Amino acid sequence: MKSLHVVIIGGGYGGLRAIEHLSQHHALTLTLIDQNTYHYMQTEVYDFIANKVDMSQVMIDLPSLTKSFPSVRFVCEEVISIDSQQQQVQTSSQRIKFDHLIIATGSRTFFPDFIPGLREHTHGVKNIPSALDFKQQFERALFNRIQAQSQGCDVQPFNIVIGGAGLSGVEIAAEMAAYANHFYANGNFGCRGVDVYLIDAYETILFGLDPFLIRSSYERLVKLGVHVWHNNRISEVRAHEILLDNGQTLPFEFMIFTGGIAASTLTHHLGFPTNPKGHLIVDETLAVTGHDNIYAIGDIAQVLDENGRMFPPTAQLAERGGEHVSRNILRSMEGKGKLPFRFKNMGIMIALGGEYGTGILPGGIKVKGYLAYLVKKGIFRFYTLPLRRRSAIGKRR
Repeated sequence: MKSLHVVIIGGGYGGLRAIEHLSQHHALTLTLIDQNTYHYMQTEVYDFIANKVDMSQVMIDLPSLTKSFPSVRFVCEEVISIDSQQQQVQTSSQRIKFDHLIIATGSRTFFPDFIPGLREHTHGVKNIPSALDFKQQFERALFNRIQAQSQGCDVQPFNIVIGGAGLSGVEIAAEMAAYANHFYANGNFGCRGVDVYLIDAYETILFGLDPFLIRSSYERLVKLGVHVWHNNRISEVRAHEILLDNGQTLPFEFMIFTGGIAASTLTHHLGFPTNPKGHLIVDETLAVTGHDNIYAIGDIAQVLDENGRMFPPTAQLAERGGEHVSRNILRSMEGKGKLPFRFKNMGIMIALGGEYGTGILPGGIKVKGYLAYLVKKGIFRFYTLPLRRRSAIGKRR
C-alpha cells in the first residue's frame, strides 16, 4: 500500500487524539503543525489561575511528545493558508504537501462588538499567555490590597467579575472564590477584601444542562459567597466598571469574560464555508464542505446534533472527533465508505472550587462533593499520564 501523508493543524485535544490513532498505521506519515511548542490543557485553567497547580501541570511539550512517535514530525510555525487544489499547507516558511488534512486549531474567546469596551478591559483565559497575565496581575493586586490595610479596613472594593455563567464561567467563579476564602483564612488577614460576581444573562446558570448540575453548582457558589446575578446582560465595559442593561453599574478590579467562543482566526484566511462565528461547516463525516480529504474537528468545526443544534465545545467532543476522522481516513485508504459522526456524551464533571465538584457519570449516575472532585481529578490523570510517559520517551530520543 502506498504511503500517505496526513497533516494535522493544531496540537489540542482532538489533534493529539488523531495522532495517537493514525500513528499506529505503518502506511502513514504524519506532520503536526502548531504555532506553540506545547499542548495546553485548558480544562484545568481554573486550577492554574487559582495557584493550585503550576504551569508545567497544564502543559505538555509537543516536540518531546511527537518524537515518541517514529512516524510523526512536528513543525512549530503559524499556518498562513491552505491550497486545497495543490493539497498544500503554507506556513510562515514552507509548503507542506498532504494527502489528508485535519484542522483542529480550536477556538478563542468571542468578544461581541455590540458591547463597547469588552475586548479592551477584560481578560480571557483561552490560552496560556492570557491566563498567566491574569494570574500575575491578580496576585500583585491582592498583595497591594493587603498593604493598603495599614489604613484600616475601609479600602476600595476588590471585585472579580466573571461574565458568562456557562461551564467555564461557573468553574472559574467557584475556584476564585474558594481561593480568596482560603487566602484570607490561611493568612489570618483581618479585612476580607475580595468579592466574586458571576453575571448570568439567563434565568439560571449552566443554561440548558441537567437540573441536578444547575442546582448543585448554584448551591456551591452561594456557599462560597459568589454573588450570582441572573437575567443581567452587559451593555458596556469601562476601565474598572461594567454597565448592565438595567442601568446598574458594578466596579471591578478584574473581569474575565467567558460569555462565548468563536473559531480560531485561521478560518478567516482559508476560503472554506463558515458560520457567522467562523466555525468551519462540515458534513456528517466531519469533512469540510466540498473537500473530501480535509476534515475539521473540535471547537473549530460546526458539529450538529440530530436536531440541527451545534454541540457545545468540549474536550470530549474534540477527542471523539479525532478518533472518528482517523477511522474515516483509514477506511478511505481501504476503499471503504466513510462513516457519519455520532457523538454520545459520556458524562460531564464540573469543578466547583477547593476539593468539591458535581457531575453526571455514564449511566446517569449523579455525584457531587468530594467524590465528584476525585472523579474529575482521576479523569484528568487518566488523560495526562499516557501523554507524559510519551513525552518522557521523546525527550530521551
